[in-house]
Amino acid sequence: MRTTHAIYEQAGGVAVASLERSSTTVEADVRRLLSADAVPCVVAVGTFDGVHRGHQALLRAAAEAARTQALECVAVTFSPRPDVVRAGGHALPDICPLEARIRRLRRAGADRVVVVPFSLELAAVSYEVFAEMLTGCLQMRTLYVGADFAFGAGRAGTPPRLRELGIDVRTHPLVMAADSDDKVSSTSIRRLISLVHEGAMITAVG
Repeated sequence: MRTTHAIYEQAGGVAVASLERSSTTVEADVRRLLSADAVPCVVAVGTFDGVHRGHQALLRAAAEAARTQALECVAVTFSPRPDVVRAGGHALPDICPLEARIRRLRRAGADRVVVVPFSLELAAVSYEVFAEMLTGCLQMRTLYVGADFAFGAGRAGTPPRLRELGIDVRTHPLVMAADSDDKVSSTSIRRLISLVHEGAMITAVG
């Protein structure tokens, strides 16, 4: 029997929920996870690897919106990273461990963090279905995402398409690197870390 562990954070610590894939569909698993302790909320969705400056700005905006509406601010993230799953495991490692990501998301403003197990089965779920999970199960009232965000099968769930579903989507502008036209992204940070490690190895080997 194959079991996937989903980690989500509540007040007081981190809880672990076992999702039995042999007895339920991936969609049912995710619905159960999102429904746990759900209350009306403002949601920020993303992989959030490293919780860099761009992520922090997005979370602060979502947290401020939640406070003004007397709602909870929830960060929804994925583990393993979607790019790792799609690459068959052949990808650069995470910037920081999942536990550190959860702590950093809370420091950035999230009242609760939900970690959704990512798989190829989940990647095949349409954006319409996943959006309905967020609104129906998690009780999402407003969605905060980055300007280049998309989710669902084929990454078809762009902000304009989500708005067509009646979802209140707020996009946050990209944060640009100093003295560069490049955006601050987890992908670029992972590449820089890899280059530093490679340089250190070359130096050590001589």
